Order: sequence, then C-alpha cells, then structure tokens
Amino acid sequence: MRQRAALSALLVAGFLSNPVTGQDFLGHSGPVGALAVGENGLLSGGFDTRAILWSLDEARALHVGRFHDGTVTAVAHLDGGFVTAGQDGRIAIWDQEQAEPRFATPRGTSPIASLDVAADGNRIAAGLFDGTVQILSPDDDNVLSVPAHSDRVTGVGFLPDGQILSVGGDLRFLRWSPDGQVQASAGLPGLPNGLALSDDRAAIIFADGSLRLFSSDGAQLPERFLTDRPLVSVGTSDAHIVTGAIDGTVWTLEPKDLDVTAMFRAADGPIWAVAADAAQVFTGSADGAVRRWDALTGETLGGESPAQPEEYTDGSRGAEVWRACAVCHSLAPDDHSRAGPSLHGVFGRSIATADGFDYSPALQALNIVWTPETVAELFEFGPEAYTPGSRMPEQRVANPDDRQALVAFIARATAHMDAQNGGGD
Repeated sequence: MRQRAALSALLVAGFLSNPVTGQDFLGHSGPVGALAVGENGLLSGGFDTRAILWSLDEARALHVGRFHDGTVTAVAHLDGGFVTAGQDGRIAIWDQEQAEPRFATPRGTSPIASLDVAADGNRIAAGLFDGTVQILSPDDDNVLSVPAHSDRVTGVGFLPDGQILSVGGDLRFLRWSPDGQVQASAGLPGLPNGLALSDDRAAIIFADGSLRLFSSDGAQLPERFLTDRPLVSVGTSDAHIVTGAIDGTVWTLEPKDLDVTAMFRAADGPIWAVAADAAQVFTGSADGAVRRWDALTGETLGGESPAQPEEYTDGSRGAEVWRACAVCHSLAPDDHSRAGPSLHGVFGRSIATADGFDYSPALQALNIVWTPETVAELFEFGPEAYTPGSRMPEQRVANPDDRQALVAFIARATAHMDAQNGGGD
C-alpha cells in the first residue's frame, strides 16, 4: 500500500508540473472506459488501472489514483471526492486530497460493469457481471448485495426519489427500493448496453443501435434508431443525452423527444465512454485520450489527435483480426505504451515475463508458455476462463480459422520487424 501511495503521489506531481497542452485530456496509456463530469471536474477511468480527476479549465490532472487490480470500469463524483469501480469487483471511495482510497470493498469474484451515486450522496449503486446489484452507504461503509439479474447488470441509476433502476443481459428492467426490494419489473426489447438517468426517465442504449427512453415503471417512451452498429456508451446532462457507438460515431439528443442535435465522428474505433455538461461532450476511446466536443455542433474543442505509431500490416485476414488486439497491444519490440505488453516475439515466452510491464499477481502465478496453440486457446475460451485474474478485457475470437490467422500474423509481424532491425532479439 505504501509503495502504491508513493507511486500515485509521483504520478500526480508529474502531471501537475507538466500541464497538458491543448484541450484534450492526455494521461491514460490505454483505452478510456469510464467518464463522469461534475463540479469538481472531469473523472476518467482506464484500462491502465488509472483513475484521473481533471481540471476542466486547463485539461490538467488534479489527482491520479492507481488502486484497482485491472481496468477501472466506472467512475462517479461524490461531495469532496469520487468513487471508482473496477474489473477486480471492488468499489473504492476517494477523498480528493488523498493518494489512497479512504474505503474500499474487498476484492470481488465478478467485475463491476456500472455505477451511480444518489443525488444526496448517501448511497452508491454498482452493477456486477454476475447479476448482483450492490448498494453501498458511504456514511457507514455498509454494503447490501441484491441478486438482481440472471446476467450481467449493464446499467444502474438513481431516480430523484432515491429508488434504483437496473437493466441486465437477461433483458429485464427493474426498479428497486433503497433497501433492495423490487418495485417494478418489465421486459426489454433487446440487449441493453447501458443506462443513464434523465430526470425520472431512463435512457437505455441497445446492441441493435437504438436509444430508447423508459418510464420508472418500465413503460417504453420515445425511441430513436441511430445506427446498425451497437451503441456502447451513454451519458446525460440537464440539456442532452449523448451516446457513442462501436464505430466511433457520437450523437447528442434532446432529452424529451430524442431529436438529434448533433452527430459526429469522434474516433476510428469504439467510444467506450461518454459524459456531458450543458455545453460540452466528452469522449473516451482506444488511444487513451479524452476529447471534448461542442454539444450543439459536434465541432472539436480540443487539440489535434496524438500521432499513432505505424503498425505492420500485410492485408491478410490475420491482420484484420489483429486490429482488435492493437487497441491494447503493440507488435513493436519493447513498446509497452498501451494498456497491455508488446506481443512482439511472444511465442516461446512464459506468461507475465516480458520486461517493462506490471503484471497482476494472478497472472504471475500461472504456468503458461505462449505458443500459437496457447494464444489460440486464450481467444477460444476468453481471458476470464483461460487466465483468471488477468487485467485483460474479456473477449473471444469464435471462428477457429480467425484464431489461426491471428497467430500466423503475429509470427509474420515479429519476423518482419526482426528482419527490418537486422536480426532477432
């Protein structure tokens, strides 16, 4: 704990002495998957395990925290501080001036997918992959666990009166009393990917590309089909609903009738997180930058996008499958600037042994040597099953031909780069 506190202090000092240039927020070394904007500033959480509180005026980091063992999956503001939740199943409550959380729940057996704080700050709700909703009281640190859904809880939110809404992969909409009693239940027309509250109505995004409004009783209100690609992030302000798609498109909508105010391209890949205030939209994507946009026009309010390192490609199917891996990994030797280590020369290497990367204890305890066969198995069964305790986001490559194409491409890329550099390692 002492070492981690010292590291957090050094990170903050580094950011404070080197203010961010331009108006983009540049501080994460991997995809940004969580955003929240409030009076204290902008909160971001990333695949790199960092949670950062930013000054909105100067795009400068005010606080950098590293506590979670894995991705920071959700963030929210609290009076005088903030809350983070993670892939490690923990909820952490932070005071703004402290390098370590003042309270954290024990490590869980299931990642946390969603988080919200009641308007009065007296309760925190978290939705977990295992279908549980946890209700935490910051005053006494008491945690109530409610078996809510039979699949992942993809969204939770507090109504103005303190009741809780939740949606899950079981295609159910639920309203809960503060003590965890079901008050209303309804079916959903498709797979929900997120929820945000707009007054007493729920804005829910779906994998079919639709955004739908629901009453607190689960009755469907206006809906808007936006795209044939999945919507993967949603946020609200008093003036806007904002949502991002897996292809990098973002929409701002009028909260009452879902009329589209603006539509713009924010990235070349998924928009994993969005947030909004009265005038601005904030987006988080794969390159680690948080960008801001005019909510009414969609025009950028930030600087130029950071240059991305050139990646080897040979136009093969394996190179195409690799694009999803390139969000978190490089194929260049010793390039650990992303959320995960470089996969250059990975075949023949024992798990968790590449220099220059901080591996989780769970990964270090595994006895795996990476070969084309074991890498293919990783993507066949998924990281949660094959490398339990890994910080790697859950993903699979279902097609066996695609898995073989991927590992063949990694081998070709390593050989190509070694030849370019005049030989191997």
